[in-house]
Amino acid sequence: MNKIPVIQTIKESYRFTFGGLGTVIGLIWLPIILLTVGGYFITDQYISGMSGALQSGDLAQSGPLFLRLLSFGFVKIVLQAMIAVAIVHEILKPLKRPLFLRFGLGPSEFRVVGGYFGLIALMIVFIVILVIVSMIIGFAIGAVLPAAGTAAGAVMSKPAAGIAVLAGLIGCFALIYIFARLGFLLAPAAVTEGGFGLERSWQLTQGNFWRIFAIALATLVPIAIAAILIDVAVLGPDSLNPHLDLARDQAARLRHSAEQMRLLSAHLPLLMGLQFLLAPFAYGMTFAPAAFAYRALTGKAPTP
Repeated sequence: MNKIPVIQTIKESYRFTFGGLGTVIGLIWLPIILLTVGGYFITDQYISGMSGALQSGDLAQSGPLFLRLLSFGFVKIVLQAMIAVAIVHEILKPLKRPLFLRFGLGPSEFRVVGGYFGLIALMIVFIVILVIVSMIIGFAIGAVLPAAGTAAGAVMSKPAAGIAVLAGLIGCFALIYIFARLGFLLAPAAVTEGGFGLERSWQLTQGNFWRIFAIALATLVPIAIAAILIDVAVLGPDSLNPHLDLARDQAARLRHSAEQMRLLSAHLPLLMGLQFLLAPFAYGMTFAPAAFAYRALTGKAPTP
């Protein structure tokens, strides 16, 4: 059983992304522009529509807005697959000459897209099963508690709630585990070996979950923190406040949501611009670790 070299993978990923930032930008600048421009217009339309729906209280207006978001989500997956293939190719199959544009839809991109959709489908199935099992457990507990009497039921409510929380935590951990095993090496496996990469990723990551987790903490968490800091700097600290105090007041909650939508709309150009600048680092640190880990596990050295 091969092990992913954690420190080496993290070092190589940072070296590739930050040390070779010009190469990363040259590989993925066009998909990033399309993602940013498309994301801006779709998000702006969504914010405007949802703001009006929240103000009027007619949330039925949100249907077409969600459909547009879903359609752009498909386009986004395709463009991100292009980015993944470009970065993986540069690490595993580098060219002798510098490449300042890689934009195309070939077999590799389609395989990665297929792998992403397969992963999404599996996650949906898993979540549905988890919800069904939770409902069955809930019905079973509800059937047992009344039989014990009101006082006993009150005493047993805390253990029952604890069981429900424990089941939810186990389900979430299982979801993270499956997602990490199936998805971490999806792109490099699909690009190099063919297929959708899901099965191969599962095989190669056996016994490596905690190593993948450590790599994600070192590479993705700093980028996530930077993205959060950008949101806070642009939208203010209140953007992180969930306002649980409004949970029982639907009218107040809708008014607050509408205000947040207006605030986001006013600052959207600046927010999208800053996210555009962060994108090369984010995508580099997302896909480079997988490529370097795949190379270490398979022993496939770069072939110029």
